Amino acid sequence: MIHYVDAEADFHRVFGGEIIRIAQRLREEGRIRHIGISSHNPAVARMAVETGLVDVLMFSVNPCYDLQPAGDDVEALWAEESYAGALRNIDPDRERLYELCERTGVGIDAMKVYGGGDLLNAENSPFGKAMTPVQCIEYALTRPGVASVMVGCRTQDEIRAALDWCGASPAERDYASAMAGMERFTWEGHCMYCGHCAPCSAGIDIATVHKFHNLAVAQGEIPETVREHYAALTHHASECIGCGACETRCPFGVEIVASMRRAAERFGY
Repeated sequence: MIHYVDAEADFHRVFGGEIIRIAQRLREEGRIRHIGISSHNPAVARMAVETGLVDVLMFSVNPCYDLQPAGDDVEALWAEESYAGALRNIDPDRERLYELCERTGVGIDAMKVYGGGDLLNAENSPFGKAMTPVQCIEYALTRPGVASVMVGCRTQDEIRAALDWCGASPAERDYASAMAGMERFTWEGHCMYCGHCAPCSAGIDIATVHKFHNLAVAQGEIPETVREHYAALTHHASECIGCGACETRCPFGVEIVASMRRAAERFGY
């Protein structure tokens, strides 16, 4: 793992010099299996993934940081002034990074899922309300490309609180309840893959269809892996009957029926 590749200068120093050559040689010799980098900057992380040399990306993922634009000033991610104004939806650079990793098979190891602990405390959280460790972990794991989370723990109780995710109920994992209805922060009209739309009257896995459709839109075409995963679904977007029951349950106001029509048009069924 090559750590702290946050600025473009860091990227060029790593991928244009001896560091990446050493890592490649070690992998060829079988002394390491994979090459990874850690970053807090989605633009630089994307540059690294696009080289095709990275297998794993350690990246900071949580609902607060996801609102913030790309930058190499790590402290800005948790600075109060960064959340002073209204913020809307996931930053496009971050969303493109997640989708790129999903398409290319680069696994994201999510860090900072608690936002340095701030998201667990209503007074410290930019949202003004506390999330649970289970909700934070669930949010990270439902982002495209995320394969695992790395949670910082100082005590056995904190370890147990993180492990509670393994046996948590859908209601306990529900992060949408902590994110919806805020005055200054909104994800209105944006699918957050929370699953509140379920159950679908036609049995469609709406959140997964949304995810595959978004991946195809971001690529400008349907990658073969996405096409195969979509085909493997038990029910497809074309089976939507337009009842709108899902829309009444969506906490983010997504026009799901229209989204299913667009997905059906793109995938052909």
